[in-house]
Amino acid sequence: MKICLDAGHSFGVNGKGKDPGAVNKELNLKESYIAMELVSMLNDLLIKSGHEVIFTRTNGSDTITLKRRCDIANDADADIFVSIHLNSCDNSKANGIETLRYNKSSKKATVLANEVQRSLIFYTQAMDRGVKERNDLYVLKHTDMPAILVEVGFISNNTEALKLSDDEEYRNKVVKAIAEGIKSYSNRI
Repeated sequence: MKICLDAGHSFGVNGKGKDPGAVNKELNLKESYIAMELVSMLNDLLIKSGHEVIFTRTNGSDTITLKRRCDIANDADADIFVSIHLNSCDNSKANGIETLRYNKSSKKATVLANEVQRSLIFYTQAMDRGVKERNDLYVLKHTDMPAILVEVGFISNNTEALKLSDDEEYRNKVVKAIAEGIKSYSNRI
């Protein structure tokens, strides 16, 4: 299967990107860095499983538009699109994982979202915030293949932010869960 991985937001050349995503100022963490690290780890697992992986951005990439991200996936004729993000909330106690899909997406996108969410909760034991439909997320709306956006935890919650940035065992659970969710999806379609 050809999988397009999208690390949410972008930090640009030398960390000077215009869109770091959510930021935890107390811990000096940026969503764009953590998302890129998780995508890199996920890539390794997917390649070992025999998948072809393409990226919307790489470590040294500059700010990239949402349209360009969709164009990369569409032009490559990817089978699925998986965007990795970290959630944020004014309430620093907010926590958990959720997977988003376009509200008018195909049955395949629904299966992909459900399988990835189920797997993430199983492996991480994080709070299950569920699969949610969204009609306002460009990358879900303008990709030609089943597409999901995974909010792997809250960067605004110090406990989750530290797990996602520094806890190698937890990070491995997250990427293994996504890879297993993709495997379950491919077995069901």
